[in-house]
Amino acid sequence: MIATGDSVQARVEKVLPGGDSSVRVQGETILVANAVPGDLIDITVTDKRRGVYRGEITNIVEASSERIQAPCSVAAQCGGCAMQFMPIEQQAALKSSWVEYAFRDISEADTDFIAIKAEGDMCRRRVRWFVGSDDQGYFLGFYAQATHQAVRHAHCMVVTQELNAVRKLIESDIALDTVNSVQAVQLHDGMHIIIETDSAPVIDIESLDELALQWWWRDAKRITRPLKKPAKQFHDLLPAGDTSIALTVGPDDFVQGQHEGNQLLIRQIQQWAGPVRRVADLFCGIGNLSLPLAASTGATVFGAELNAASIRAASKNSKTLKLNAQFEVANLFEAFALAPYIGADVLILDPPRRGAKRVCNQVSRLLPQMIIMVSCDPAAGARDAAILKQQGYRMKALRALDLFPYAGHVEAMSLWVKS
Repeated sequence: MIATGDSVQARVEKVLPGGDSSVRVQGETILVANAVPGDLIDITVTDKRRGVYRGEITNIVEASSERIQAPCSVAAQCGGCAMQFMPIEQQAALKSSWVEYAFRDISEADTDFIAIKAEGDMCRRRVRWFVGSDDQGYFLGFYAQATHQAVRHAHCMVVTQELNAVRKLIESDIALDTVNSVQAVQLHDGMHIIIETDSAPVIDIESLDELALQWWWRDAKRITRPLKKPAKQFHDLLPAGDTSIALTVGPDDFVQGQHEGNQLLIRQIQQWAGPVRRVADLFCGIGNLSLPLAASTGATVFGAELNAASIRAASKNSKTLKLNAQFEVANLFEAFALAPYIGADVLILDPPRRGAKRVCNQVSRLLPQMIIMVSCDPAAGARDAAILKQQGYRMKALRALDLFPYAGHVEAMSLWVKS
């Protein structure tokens, strides 16, 4: 029997979605980070969560032939990149296999399956840094594996050059002793920087004002205020057929963390949807997926989302762009009014990690001609897919989207038509 604190030795079997690897010891599963299939490792069992043991590697007895030297010097400590110890091509193939396996009971012989990989290094445009301290002083970094301790790093290879430069600027010019964390999102024409702290941060805005930055303070009540008015507005450029549109994005608005990956999502939706006239967009956010479709086809969009700020942003953007769109606040995890969304040419579903179970159970009443579903958790996506199949729809195409190289994350994107 295994107990916390035990030292064991085992060979790594596989890497699971999320990036942790699993080993079997005395009939029990132990999850470890930074391992590669085939590694023979010594492990210290650290704890047990939800019936599954976790452990830390204390020694690599025999390295797998698939193991490589991580390109980042702090990869073993930082919790940001779970898969740097294997070649990038193998990471992509592994993520593709996660999607295929999750949807194995849903796919049919003629389901069109393709794995799509976004660009590698220096591609992430949205980050949250946490404040840490050491003998050199305060710094911004990402949390270490399974801790709330920030890891100091000189340069992050997965975020953009501009974000790396801004992090250094903040570390040198802002007092971090009272700051909890800093969020930043880089857009087409500027960057929002949100300082999270209980009291207003001390920043010499004037000395930084020539930069395309908008500084914000988010307090303990999660209220976000501009540190200088009028607040600068920045935009995300999105493909819309042969042209592009510019969505205004605020500091609290959600955008995909990888710009090119977002472009891939939007283009795939437009390719699948074709010349539609009526679009239902549930879990619409700020209209990231549906407004470009409306711009490229002239379609009318009906969207819903729980976050009221996102709905305000979607509505404002649609008016600015002179698009036919109506957005409303609705809790799609509970009963909601179906009428606006019935009979759409295409229903777009882009739910959070928990999936869209309630909406999927209503599909036989919504009766869209086609459904396009984006799932940030393939397991939840597969559960939703099983419901769509029961509701009389057939999965015509499936995509595995590797938007975040080195991270243990993959998106599943599926196209559904009536059986």
